[in-house]
Amino acid sequence: MIAILVAVAQELNPILRRASANHTVRQQHLDFHEGTLAGQAVALLALGAGKECARIAAEMTIKSYRPDLVICAGFGGGLQPSVSAGDIVIGTEVLDLSQDAGAAVRFRSAVPLPAHDELAMENTNCKVHRGQILTADDIILRAATKQHLGRATGALAVDMETSAVAVVCAAHQTEMLAVRCITDTDSEDLPEDMDDFFMVGQLQWRRLLTACNRNPRLILDLARLGHRASIAGENLARFLETAAQQLHLPAASAGNLQ
Repeated sequence: MIAILVAVAQELNPILRRASANHTVRQQHLDFHEGTLAGQAVALLALGAGKECARIAAEMTIKSYRPDLVICAGFGGGLQPSVSAGDIVIGTEVLDLSQDAGAAVRFRSAVPLPAHDELAMENTNCKVHRGQILTADDIILRAATKQHLGRATGALAVDMETSAVAVVCAAHQTEMLAVRCITDTDSEDLPEDMDDFFMVGQLQWRRLLTACNRNPRLILDLARLGHRASIAGENLARFLETAAQQLHLPAASAGNLQ
């Protein structure tokens, strides 16, 4: 079976609309949606934003389900000019950012990932790239910073969860696929308050509304980003549905989930 881990509901909901996953199981504080996607048994989870949420959720997922494959998926920022909003990035290696201090960018390779060459994505209606994914501790807000990190690391996309999931999967010898759909490119700034909208990995709507009341222009920025996220969510869900049909895994029914 396949475990699909995303960070937030905006990433999860489009996948749920394509899946048949009406059975929800609570494991401690995590709600797993069990069922099938394109005929494959799946467990779907929105784990919260950030490395610590990702690490805890990955450990719980592998302990509870012993999946054949963990897919760490979600939105990401583009780090190269060739990567556009709505594009898909399949990770070939996960890099973990440890320091970005001006000219000194320190990072390490968390885990090299299987190529999954069986995935043929001509029919996903979006451009698919293969390359490195960089995981950072915080949202990268400034276009200049994204460009700087792209030059220093060669990575195509940046996120906040993949390296933590990759380390857990490697420790448990569980195969992993990393997928990011781009919401903001390397030439675009994000709202300065973006980092403040999350607490313990969850979007805090009260903080968001307070920020919009303080700065009404933020509403337009968030509307634009929300539109991008809607498109990215559909592209990601379509990609995962197609991938589930092509991945070389044993077929299983939802009834085999443990």
